[in-house]
Amino acid sequence: MQGLLAGRAGVLRTSIHCPRLVDSEVRLRGFVLGINEFLWNADFTTVSTAKQTQAGFSVLKKEKHSLRDDLILATSRQNDAGHKIDLVGDSARNFLVKQIARDSDTLVRADLKKECSRAYGKPSLLVEAHRSSSMHSQSRVQLCKWWFNTSGFRYSNGKPRVNKLYFHTYKDEKIMIEKDGAVDVVQYLQQQGAQVNSSDYMKMLKRCIEVKDLVAGRQVHQHIIQHRTVPDQYTVNALINMYIQCGSIEEARQVWKKLSYMERTVHSWNAMVVGYIQYGYIEKALKLLRQMQQHGLAPDRTTIMSFLSSCKSPGALEWGREIHFQAMQAGLLFDVKVANCILNMYAKCGSIEEAREVFDKMEKKSVVSWTITIGGYADCGRSETAFEIFQKMEQEGVVPNRITYISVLNAFSSPAALKWGKAVHSRILNAGHESDTAVGTALVKMYAKCGSYKDCRQVFEKLVNRDLIAWNTMIGGLAEGGYWEEASEVYNQMQREGVMPNKITYVILLNACVNSAALHWGKEIHSRVAKAGFTSDIGVQNALISMYSRCGSIKDARLVFDKMVRKDVISWTAMIGGLAKSGFGAEALTVYQEMQQAGVEPNRVTYTSILNACSSPAALEWGRRIHQQVVEAGLATDAHVGNTLVNMYSMCGSVKDARQVFDRMIQRDIVAYNAMIGGYAAHNLGKEALKLFDRLQEEGLKPDKVTYINMLNACANSGSLEWAREIHTLVRKGGFFSDTSVGNALVSTYAKCGSFSDASIVFEKMTKRNVISWNAIIGGSAQHGRGQDALQLFERMKMEGVKPDIVTFVSLLSACSHAGLLEEGRRYFCSMSQDFAIIPTIEHYGCMVDLLGRAGQLDEAEALIKTMPFQANTRIWGALLGACRIHGNVPVAERAAESSLKLDLDNAVVYVALSHMYAAAGMWDSAAKLRKLMEQRGVTKEPGRSWIQVGDKLHYFVAEDRSHPQSEKIYAELDRLTHAMKMKGYVPDTRSVMHDVDEGEKENAVCHHSERLAIAYGLISTPPGTRIHIFKNLRVCPDCHTATKFISKIVDREIIARDVNRFHHFKDGVCSCGDYW
Repeated sequence: MQGLLAGRAGVLRTSIHCPRLVDSEVRLRGFVLGINEFLWNADFTTVSTAKQTQAGFSVLKKEKHSLRDDLILATSRQNDAGHKIDLVGDSARNFLVKQIARDSDTLVRADLKKECSRAYGKPSLLVEAHRSSSMHSQSRVQLCKWWFNTSGFRYSNGKPRVNKLYFHTYKDEKIMIEKDGAVDVVQYLQQQGAQVNSSDYMKMLKRCIEVKDLVAGRQVHQHIIQHRTVPDQYTVNALINMYIQCGSIEEARQVWKKLSYMERTVHSWNAMVVGYIQYGYIEKALKLLRQMQQHGLAPDRTTIMSFLSSCKSPGALEWGREIHFQAMQAGLLFDVKVANCILNMYAKCGSIEEAREVFDKMEKKSVVSWTITIGGYADCGRSETAFEIFQKMEQEGVVPNRITYISVLNAFSSPAALKWGKAVHSRILNAGHESDTAVGTALVKMYAKCGSYKDCRQVFEKLVNRDLIAWNTMIGGLAEGGYWEEASEVYNQMQREGVMPNKITYVILLNACVNSAALHWGKEIHSRVAKAGFTSDIGVQNALISMYSRCGSIKDARLVFDKMVRKDVISWTAMIGGLAKSGFGAEALTVYQEMQQAGVEPNRVTYTSILNACSSPAALEWGRRIHQQVVEAGLATDAHVGNTLVNMYSMCGSVKDARQVFDRMIQRDIVAYNAMIGGYAAHNLGKEALKLFDRLQEEGLKPDKVTYINMLNACANSGSLEWAREIHTLVRKGGFFSDTSVGNALVSTYAKCGSFSDASIVFEKMTKRNVISWNAIIGGSAQHGRGQDALQLFERMKMEGVKPDIVTFVSLLSACSHAGLLEEGRRYFCSMSQDFAIIPTIEHYGCMVDLLGRAGQLDEAEALIKTMPFQANTRIWGALLGACRIHGNVPVAERAAESSLKLDLDNAVVYVALSHMYAAAGMWDSAAKLRKLMEQRGVTKEPGRSWIQVGDKLHYFVAEDRSHPQSEKIYAELDRLTHAMKMKGYVPDTRSVMHDVDEGEKENAVCHHSERLAIAYGLISTPPGTRIHIFKNLRVCPDCHTATKFISKIVDREIIARDVNRFHHFKDGVCSCGDYW
């Protein structure tokens, strides 16, 4: 053997080429071929390592080897020849033999040394190629024979057969292979005519997965089909896995489908189930899992964990529960990793209570278990509970890791949680984690969210290694807090320190622009985006569309959208959502149609955005069409889409459809209940809202602040003071009283339910008041005829530094109108533009027309309408018509009615108001003609309706109503009251009776109006001295207003009546309006 390599030592030039594996930039130094044993069916004993090394060999002493297993290609090396090689197994060895035998200028020096493979721990044969002079031909032949005879080749039908094929890496070296390397191997094997076994195919398919090469995988599959009659189960499973990992679930399914049920092993079932999960086809995966179990096969641990990991939204909760049950049946709940997956699933699906139940039952909890639970509470906004769990974790001796700290810090996002955030910060300092960049960044984010920008900046400045994420967090935190100057300063500092902003930086800044006040900064960021060259980036473009939409510049949003070369589903959705929120529902629907024509499939967010565009009865049919598309897209069971459908139908006036969607929902969370309760509230269905409120609590759901706001709106619209007080009690118990938005709803509700004193008490107790709070109390003052109180509140508002808005001046002018404060109203109308730069809207002009008209300045009111910068609407003309009715000015009324009917020919209020004026003026022919015209045009008058709440029940009445069970007692009480009033000097005012009948019939008609029936029922149904609240859907008629003053004096009770415009407080024969309404 020594003589074998006794030829002239030197370095040879090798010319080893494999198709598509040659890379001019990579140089061949050598390659490692691993062997299991050096000799096959023969012993070889080494004598002297030193001597053998001189001769070219170095063999370990007393070591028996065999080449029964094939050589393994371990790595690619480099040399000056600039070749790269990646060959395998016996085929590689055979290839080398052929190359050496053909090349007369080559010499191979082979060193056998102990080269333990990381994967197999087997010796290796190092074959190095060098530049050298020629090798003696006899030695060359002998070397070839030795190599051939000791290589362990087998032959099948005269062709060399390869037993094993490996792609393998030794030590820290990596295989250097081009993307299509697996195809090259197949081509090479085909050229050599070598037979490949199952193990070889599996190694090649594994390599295809590593480089994500679907084309190569398909070629390997084709080679299998051509050269193997029936592939074994391992090869089939490897093919399924390859197709899944390389992006073709359908081809994986085709391979799996061809297997008979007998051939499908637990591994093939699990592979297919996991594949469906990875592609998001959870329902298909679940269906397959059930079929698998029907055939007596159980999912393994990996499948269960994969399934649980895929359930990460509320819509997947039911699937998660089913897999939880499967894990329990399989006895996997004692596995901490499986239990953690279950815990995480419930947390991600929003069912934190179920997550807590799993957590509490875990016998063994790892730090991961604690961290998941803390993160779950953080995600659902329960910061206090998250902190409590964190404390309990420490008490039980479990040491938090960096992820734990990050999770608990994410729970703190409001000023109220700042104390807990600082406590955790203290623990981080003690644990030495503050220098960790990720933990430090989480601290920066926490302090920014909690509004402590000083602490936020201090932590940031102390960070040793500030990466781009840290800078982005700092800049975003300042921007979200409205500190744009400081954010800009940090942005510039970042660049001075050599950290360049990326597209994420700009997206964060754009996302911080949330209202019209930030539009200037949004445009500034847009210019910086352009300078940085990110304007063509689709993610940045989408953020720009959203920013402009939020900031109220839908025109700029559309410009960005129209200039986009490529639009993805997010682009279309952002544009649709922006148009919908800006009130351009029709345009949003047009863009939605264009999206479909462009072949872009809507996602769940698209559907919610376009459904939000359907927000009026006119859009109901469109809403139904989109609902059908939602069903066809398989999103009908999605909780978020379902909630939006409920809201859409409510906004479009179809509460029945909304309830049907609600009842069909598989999973109804608090958001679903809020949407349905909000729908009932908007349609004055307070009783149904109250029933649903009780039901959600019976189902174990906890009302949130939106629930209480919707319920208060339901109380306000129905006028139920008792219900409002009940909800107020629950608000206090639930800890929501300090919430400003809930406080605002309480103020507004009490005012609308007739208790301005309660509204004032709530307002004064509010710890934090915003402009909406002031608008609510000023508006309440206006509704209750407290004009001077409204003006005083406005002055106080200014003194407290709260800037009034458009709504403030609507409430203020309305208060002046109801109180007859003409000069004050004129002054405030001028002040809003001069002192506050608020351009009057049509609502403000409407208030001024009403104010002037009530004050008898009808000519000035009419002139103001003619000089408005925009066309008057029906509300403007209605205000003038109402004023004409008060002052009996028929000519101006006719002009106002004519102008109003040009805009809306079917407006019954106009016909009725003018008809009343004709009747009051004795113009019976004109009144009769007008009534006939109404009949011809099919215009029907909304019937006057009044109601009163006694106990928990609302009682409704219309004029001459005898449907109430206690009608006899009601009419008897009315007769008694009418007689008593006449004794006190009451004379019925029958001018509003529209029919030319005798005075007795007219008197009967006015005495049996719906508001009087409601008052009479209240008097016979409540204890003496009790305050009576009644509500009417139309304006109180003059005669009923006079009669109610008399009644309040006779029965010695306060009567509060709310009509369509305002409240009237009757007490001791006097009304709070001072007879000015």
